[in-house]
Amino acid sequence: MATTVLDPARPGTEHAGPGEPAPRGSPWILLASVLLLLIGTGGLFHANTPGCCEPPLGDGPRRTAPVPEPWGDDVLAAAEFSGIPPGIVAAQLDVESRWDPRAVSHAGAQGLAQFVPDTWERYGRGDPFDPRAAIRAQGLYLKDLRRMVQGLAPATAREEVDLVLAAYNAGPTAVLRHGGIPPFAETRGYVAQIRELAATTYAEVGA
Repeated sequence: MATTVLDPARPGTEHAGPGEPAPRGSPWILLASVLLLLIGTGGLFHANTPGCCEPPLGDGPRRTAPVPEPWGDDVLAAAEFSGIPPGIVAAQLDVESRWDPRAVSHAGAQGLAQFVPDTWERYGRGDPFDPRAAIRAQGLYLKDLRRMVQGLAPATAREEVDLVLAAYNAGPTAVLRHGGIPPFAETRGYVAQIRELAATTYAEVGA
């Protein structure tokens, strides 16, 4: 906020008559002017101090850090559509591709969400290397996987999410055939790694 200060360099000159030297200003007027200037400057510094006037956490939009900035809203949308917690959705993308939109696995999985061509043909639209398209397809696929594993009657929401993650990694057929998370070291490690990241790195996503 700007502070209006009287000109301290010319105190008292407004009453000087023609040809008369301007009287010397009172030192009190000069001191008051300097104090006003300092107060105004201090107010400006205070107003621009980082964090001084920011709304408290929870009063603003849902947070998406540390999700890369361009894709935060897409992650929240995929989580809302699929019913999977946002931290899990973000952690899964981290585990799948380390947020690299050009990632390609040895098995031919592509993009941020690592879709193989057959699965992309069913759930994806456009280019699998387009991050926003990949996250949208991830949300669609996660929702479909939730529907598939409900036949196993998961006892808790956490168990349901673990089954969905296992189905994403090993395929829904393997999960249904084993009646739960398959006894594959890769799949069990995949679920555990996503859970750990969701509880730490991505714990505040969507909070």
